[in-house]
Amino acid sequence: MKNRRRHISAISKRRKAMLTSKEDNALLDSARIASSKAVRSSMALGITIKVIRDHEIIAVNPDRSIKVIRKIAKPSIDVSSLRKGMILERK
Repeated sequence: MKNRRRHISAISKRRKAMLTSKEDNALLDSARIASSKAVRSSMALGITIKVIRDHEIIAVNPDRSIKVIRKIAKPSIDVSSLRKGMILERK
Protein backbone atom coordinates (compact mmCIF):
# COMPACT_ATOMS: atom_id res chain seq x y z
CA MET A 1 0.00 0.00 0.00
CA LYS A 2 2.82 2.39 0.88
CA ASN A 3 4.60 1.78 -2.46
CA ARG A 4 1.35 2.42 -4.31
CA ARG A 5 1.00 5.82 -2.61
CA ARG A 6 4.55 6.71 -3.61
CA HIS A 7 3.85 5.65 -7.18
CA ILE A 8 0.65 7.72 -7.31
CA SER A 9 2.47 10.66 -5.74
CA ALA A 10 5.23 10.42 -8.35
CA ILE A 11 2.66 10.32 -11.17
CA SER A 12 0.83 13.35 -9.81
CA LYS A 13 4.12 15.26 -9.51
CA ARG A 14 4.93 14.45 -13.15
CA ARG A 15 1.46 15.58 -14.25
CA LYS A 16 1.79 18.78 -12.26
CA ALA A 17 5.21 19.46 -13.82
CA MET A 18 3.78 18.77 -17.27
CA LEU A 19 0.86 21.11 -16.64
CA THR A 20 3.10 23.92 -15.46
CA SER A 21 5.25 23.43 -18.54
CA LYS A 22 2.14 23.71 -20.75
CA GLU A 23 0.97 26.73 -18.77
CA ASP A 24 4.40 28.36 -19.07
CA ASN A 25 4.41 27.78 -22.83
CA ALA A 26 0.90 29.24 -23.14
CA LEU A 27 1.93 32.27 -21.10
CA LEU A 28 5.07 32.83 -23.17
CA ASP A 29 3.12 32.47 -26.42
CA SER A 30 0.45 34.95 -25.32
CA ALA A 31 3.13 37.42 -24.14
CA ARG A 32 4.91 37.14 -27.50
CA ILE A 33 1.67 37.78 -29.40
CA ALA A 34 0.68 40.70 -27.15
CA SER A 35 4.07 42.39 -27.47
CA SER A 36 4.10 42.09 -31.26
CA LYS A 37 0.59 43.54 -31.43
CA ALA A 38 1.64 46.40 -29.15
CA VAL A 39 4.65 47.20 -31.34
CA ARG A 40 2.55 47.06 -34.51
CA SER A 41 -0.14 49.31 -32.97
CA SER A 42 2.43 51.80 -31.69
CA MET A 43 4.06 52.04 -35.09
CA ALA A 44 0.67 52.56 -36.75
CA LEU A 45 -0.19 55.32 -34.27
CA GLY A 46 3.16 57.06 -34.74
CA ILE A 47 4.49 56.33 -31.25
CA THR A 48 8.22 55.90 -30.62
CA ILE A 49 9.20 52.58 -29.04
CA LYS A 50 12.14 52.18 -26.67
CA VAL A 51 14.01 48.86 -26.56
CA ILE A 52 17.19 47.52 -24.99
CA ARG A 53 19.63 45.98 -27.46
CA ASP A 54 23.34 45.17 -26.99
CA HIS A 55 23.62 47.13 -23.73
CA GLU A 56 22.01 50.23 -25.24
CA ILE A 57 18.63 51.91 -24.85
CA ILE A 58 17.38 52.54 -28.37
CA ALA A 59 14.43 54.62 -29.58
CA VAL A 60 12.79 53.20 -32.70
CA ASN A 61 10.75 55.87 -34.48
CA PRO A 62 7.64 55.06 -36.55
CA ASP A 63 9.66 55.54 -39.75
CA ARG A 64 11.99 52.76 -38.45
CA SER A 65 14.87 55.14 -37.83
CA ILE A 66 16.94 54.26 -34.78
CA LYS A 67 18.48 56.58 -32.20
CA VAL A 68 20.71 55.43 -29.33
CA ILE A 69 19.51 57.17 -26.19
CA ARG A 70 21.98 55.80 -23.68
CA LYS A 71 24.53 53.03 -23.20
CA ILE A 72 24.08 50.65 -20.29
CA ALA A 73 27.15 49.51 -18.36
CA LYS A 74 27.81 45.79 -18.56
CA PRO A 75 27.43 44.03 -15.20
CA SER A 76 30.68 43.17 -13.48
CA ILE A 77 29.40 39.91 -11.98
CA ASP A 78 31.53 36.80 -12.15
CA VAL A 79 28.85 34.34 -13.30
CA SER A 80 31.16 31.35 -12.92
CA SER A 81 30.70 31.47 -9.14
CA LEU A 82 26.88 31.68 -9.27
CA ARG A 83 24.80 28.63 -8.42
CA LYS A 84 21.12 27.87 -8.77
CA GLY A 85 19.14 29.09 -5.76
CA MET A 86 21.70 31.63 -4.53
CA ILE A 87 20.39 34.80 -2.93
CA LEU A 88 21.92 37.92 -4.44
CA GLU A 89 22.11 41.19 -2.54
CA ARG A 90 22.70 44.58 -4.05
CA LYS A 91 25.57 46.55 -2.53
